Amino acid sequence: MPKLSSLAPLACAALLALAPGLASAALDAAPSDVPTAKVQRSAATTAAGVAYTDLTRTLQSGTVVHEFVDAAGDVFAVTWSGPFKPNLKRLLGRHFDRLQDGGGTRKADRAHVEVKDADVVVQSGGHMGAFEGRAWIPTRLPAGFDTQEMK
Repeated sequence: MPKLSSLAPLACAALLALAPGLASAALDAAPSDVPTAKVQRSAATTAAGVAYTDLTRTLQSGTVVHEFVDAAGDVFAVTWSGPFKPNLKRLLGRHFDRLQDGGGTRKADRAHVEVKDADVVVQSGGHMGAFEGRAWIPTRLPAGFDTQEMK
């Protein structure tokens, strides 16, 4: 009989497969609906052996969004890269306001912004035609998950 921990990524992938219209997730919530051109799911494990799913979504704009989903089906981290910024309000969910209110440690220049506090880390930058960024919830990262390896 397979171990319960080895079934977690399969269960998560199966749950997400039942919802074909899913496209972009809100950080710290379940995936929500946004038009995409392509969706790819990959089961993965952290260095400590904790399972998660990497949902890679190519938006109709050509921007690629990676949503890192835990076994409970919630997004704990996201990345984006492409010619257009995705809808950050939708992608970051309730954490979007952190970009606006200047809370936590904030670094910004003309092309980059970084917000870091106990609840969320958001790093975004780029210029017209080449945007990228990433965000994660430090307290929700699975054991052994390395944010430096996020695509």
